[in-house]
Amino acid sequence: MEKRDSLRTVRRALSILDCFSFQKQELSLTQIANEIELAKSTTTRLLTSLETEMLVQRDDKTGKYKLGTKLIYLGQIAKDAYQLKDVMAPLMKQLRDETLETVNLYTIDRGKRVCILQFEGYQPLRHAVRIGELLSLHAGAGGKVLLAYQSEQRKQEAIKDLTMVEQNERLTELQQIKESGIAISIEEREIGLAAIAVAVPNRDGSVTHCLSISGLVQRFSNEKINEFKQRLKDAVAQVEHD
Repeated sequence: MEKRDSLRTVRRALSILDCFSFQKQELSLTQIANEIELAKSTTTRLLTSLETEMLVQRDDKTGKYKLGTKLIYLGQIAKDAYQLKDVMAPLMKQLRDETLETVNLYTIDRGKRVCILQFEGYQPLRHAVRIGELLSLHAGAGGKVLLAYQSEQRKQEAIKDLTMVEQNERLTELQQIKESGIAISIEEREIGLAAIAVAVPNRDGSVTHCLSISGLVQRFSNEKINEFKQRLKDAVAQVEHD
């Protein structure tokens, strides 16, 4: 029952955001209540919650509401994410063609990492994850790169199932990864697989995406690892300069 009530509240709050448009950038309480067909008292409670989260903003002079500043921030993140895929696609294809290995672009979603773009390798035996598949942050090159740039709270949450010794080792490794921007995993997530990943910084210096090359471990010699590292860094450098 509580879950249904919570979902209904979320839907109602989202319906308020849908009231706004280019033609209706500011709305009164009455207009919003009429639009979503709810009582003013209920609408006021929803608006107060949205205002607390900076999703709407009330003008003290007119009493009217407009979309909040957090939506500008979230919109920019979404815009950058779509632009990033467009920018990354030709670079990733080139990486795949040069290395013959699978190239992935990962981001963070619900405390996990998820592949949002992939160019599958040409090798007869190759590694590929499913687009949209949620993977852990604490294991694998891509996960570790993303986790290295997250808050201490998120790091602790991601590694809570490890032993204390493993947690300390992983935190030390994450600090090293944050300093270098590069992570390597050898048979860490799956037997027989290896991967190298580099951080793809956002404009503000935060990291929510990473680029990786993955394949069978026997093809990841020290020489190849060094080569793949450089190719990945060169690709990310091109993104930063665009």
